[in-house]
Amino acid sequence: MSMELMVKAMKTKVGNPLRKLVLVKLADNASDQGECWPSYQHIADQCEIGRSTVKLHVRELEKAGFLRREYRRKGELNQSNLFHLSLDGGSSDALPSGAPDNPPGAGDNPGGGAGAAPRTSHSYEPVNEPKPVCKTGTVKGFDQFWKLYPRKVGKDKALKAWQKLQMTEALYDLIVAALARHVLTPGWAKDDGQFIPHAATWLNGKRWEDEVELAGKTGSGSRHTQLDQVDHTDGLELDDNGNYRIAGDGQ
Repeated sequence: MSMELMVKAMKTKVGNPLRKLVLVKLADNASDQGECWPSYQHIADQCEIGRSTVKLHVRELEKAGFLRREYRRKGELNQSNLFHLSLDGGSSDALPSGAPDNPPGAGDNPGGGAGAAPRTSHSYEPVNEPKPVCKTGTVKGFDQFWKLYPRKVGKDKALKAWQKLQMTEALYDLIVAALARHVLTPGWAKDDGQFIPHAATWLNGKRWEDEVELAGKTGSGSRHTQLDQVDHTDGLELDDNGNYRIAGDGQ
């Protein structure tokens, strides 16, 4: 998983909540180079939407320049597509905002079946990431978490909860990745986020370990388009290595 791509995907405006969900899922699978190769069915299962819906939104993301598909074959067998993400060069103006969330069924995709890939790991397995530039056991680590957390209430209590966690770099990565998924849940997305728990409650309850129901689940009736309006990188900046740090820190 590339944390930089996950943050960019959360910030990117795509004009449709399910399309955003597919993009976040691809970013979650991607390496630091922006490559992943999940099958359409794997994406559909993870996002709890239809396979044809995934194919529709992938096509629209490709038209807008957010990704490029590379079709692969091995002998007579089709393999899953190789996706190249490009979240710096896409154009949200090219994306129709009124695309249906649940289109009619489509035929099988030649590249939909997962096959052996000429690489060392599967796209849905964790990718080794650079260590965070901050020391995650310090207040600076909390400050980055606070920048990402959407509900700015009870900061002092949240800091106390953070300091109880015996923070490690692995735990920090787990918390940030889980937070990116929680932001997409129906309960967090509705009513201007009034049902988002206080950060202290979320941390004390180890809510990053919860299994969450994403907003794109078929039949949920929850369709929100305000998720892409939350800037989860406000107050952060990229260093020379492509990692995020506190703006103006200079370290």
